[in-house]
Amino acid sequence: MYRYIVLLGILFSAVLAGNKKSLSLETIFHSDAFSLNYIHSIQWLPDGSGLTYIKGGRGKHTSDIYLYDLKTKQENLLLKGIELKKTPKAEPLRFSAYQWMEDGRQILFKANEKKIWRHSTQAQYFIYDMKTSTFSSLIKGDPYVSNAKIAPDKKHVGYVKENNLYVYNTQTGQTRALTSDGTRDIINGQFDWVYEEEFAISDGWRWSPDGRHIAFWRLDATPEPTFSWVDFEPLNGKVETIRYPKAGQANALVQIGVLNIENGTLQWMDLGSNTDIYIPRMRWMNDSTLLIQRLNRLQNHLELLRADTRTGQTHVLIEENDPAWVDVHDNFFFTDESHFIWSSERSGFNHIYLVDARNGALKQLTRGAWEVEKVYGFDDSYIYFSANKEKSINWNIYRVHRKTGRVEIIGEEEGRHRARFSPDFKYFVDQWSNAGTPPQSFLKTSRGLKKAVLVENPIDLKSYGFIAPEFGTMTTSDGIVLNTRTFWPAGFDKHKKYPVVMYGYGGPGSQIVVNQWGRSRELWFSWLAQQGYIVFTLDNRGTGARGKAFKNLAYGDISKYAVADHIEGARYLASKPWVDKERIAIWGWSGGGYLTLNLMFRAADYFKVGMAVAPVSDFRLYDTIWTERYMGLPRDNKAGYDAANSLNYCQNLKGKLLIVHGTADDNVHIQNTMQLVKKLQQVPLQFDLMVYPGLNHALYGGNSYWHLFTMMSRYLKENL
Repeated sequence: MYRYIVLLGILFSAVLAGNKKSLSLETIFHSDAFSLNYIHSIQWLPDGSGLTYIKGGRGKHTSDIYLYDLKTKQENLLLKGIELKKTPKAEPLRFSAYQWMEDGRQILFKANEKKIWRHSTQAQYFIYDMKTSTFSSLIKGDPYVSNAKIAPDKKHVGYVKENNLYVYNTQTGQTRALTSDGTRDIINGQFDWVYEEEFAISDGWRWSPDGRHIAFWRLDATPEPTFSWVDFEPLNGKVETIRYPKAGQANALVQIGVLNIENGTLQWMDLGSNTDIYIPRMRWMNDSTLLIQRLNRLQNHLELLRADTRTGQTHVLIEENDPAWVDVHDNFFFTDESHFIWSSERSGFNHIYLVDARNGALKQLTRGAWEVEKVYGFDDSYIYFSANKEKSINWNIYRVHRKTGRVEIIGEEEGRHRARFSPDFKYFVDQWSNAGTPPQSFLKTSRGLKKAVLVENPIDLKSYGFIAPEFGTMTTSDGIVLNTRTFWPAGFDKHKKYPVVMYGYGGPGSQIVVNQWGRSRELWFSWLAQQGYIVFTLDNRGTGARGKAFKNLAYGDISKYAVADHIEGARYLASKPWVDKERIAIWGWSGGGYLTLNLMFRAADYFKVGMAVAPVSDFRLYDTIWTERYMGLPRDNKAGYDAANSLNYCQNLKGKLLIVHGTADDNVHIQNTMQLVKKLQQVPLQFDLMVYPGLNHALYGGNSYWHLFTMMSRYLKENL
């Protein structure tokens, strides 16, 4: 115990000398020193005269709503969160989002939000009258519901309760159920676990443009197997069970229905005779037409269907095919009755196309060896989007002229930009950061001219001795250039030798080496650099942002190039005179935990220490959608699954291995770690294990991060 306390004292005080402030583990993980100011729930006024947004962050216990007036060029406090109370003696309303109702006098608040899975939530909804400063309940009894949205005509609010759709009439105050068959396994207007997690979607219904119809997903999850884990808190324990299809197993059956909210009639869309499919996206084209993305089970053939919602009839407008997989996207919306925007990787890089809605003919609008990420929308002359045209690690805002194809950059600062445009596309909020600059939000014109600063985060990084990473490249032995990120030790001396901590993920289509402000994890890397470590990351072959051919290298065996290129990285580092090649560590989380296991087992001569957090051990234990997208079906690719299975190599472990997992991980089940533990014990080989009872994949709760990163810091100190 004494040794542990002394060691912690060394870790926490190592950078106190010479700094007015300490970048310590406690500062990073147990203080608000690096908490950020931010705005969200941005809503532009219908006439384009201004915008409203929630402002929260550093030192704020309640949220406030602000109005920025474009004419006066001023930001004004519209509603103070601490004053929003349902009764004079009540606590302030804990709201996380809001929507303006019909006349701009009433606001629908989303309050007391409870997280379900990664994207889904439940909340209570209240209507606030700004003139009378009074609240009323959207639903009698204030139950928790999901996905409440105001209709475009402001006459109704729809929501999901207990897997059924309901609609509330804002004029009469009456509520009506639109579906009645919802159960735990029959899901209307929401999704099962795997759809939500792997298609990044939780809102399962859409208002028609005229507000008279609702299009919705209906999932029948009864074919899906279940998975269970134990909650150890109750006296006798408690079993938690969810529907979770593992690779090769049955998925939910999906339908798309369209409801008339006035008379309750329901029309199902024709999705074809094959029921072993996915419907990852849909969008209204006009009041009677839906665009629906239909994806086959192997996810290498995507069809865009045009559906007549009056009859349910559909026909295929566009088809996307790929020898590996086709990525799902949200870049499809209509410019007029006859044309819509679509993005595709058919040229080898993701670019924007204009599509004739009558015959599916495509016209390519952007081109080149760079990637379009998100298409924001259009005005009469331009289409606005984000891309990495200048450099693969930077994501800027651009516009392309619809007739000439000329591309202009309008978010120039190097780093990561995200935009929220006004309805007329004359202005946008540019939310920007880079690796050395915490997030800031600017109001800009559509030409990129800065009009106002909405959010600053003036953290005095210099006073903490913050070390920002340096971006570069390395070339593999077979001539492939990979992007790298390096945190150099404080006072780096090329004549000394330093230990290295490599951090990796390596999953298909991912990108870690990107020029943006990090999270507490990257602050920890800066702290490690202060302690004398080099912290190094590379994006291996198979990762994203560099074209489809580069990305497709991951297909069939996720581990192949991830392992090979990280071995190349270790060799590259070992060749440098300033690296102690006997002291190289690797760590990662989730897919990065899987990478760590593979490197400790398959590259044991290069890595002295490994720390695997929430790792996959065998992809047969992971879900259908993600795994099959990159590996195919287990029955068709036994060799690939066997080659990628870290359990097949664990007997080769030589170095020190720490495995970390939460017992309530709904994503990468602790089953992965338990099967690995059993294998290592049977060899037998020694390892270290830390379990976080009741925590999920993020391991977030209480002081868990402080504990985790303190433990990993100590593990490096003692073993590297």
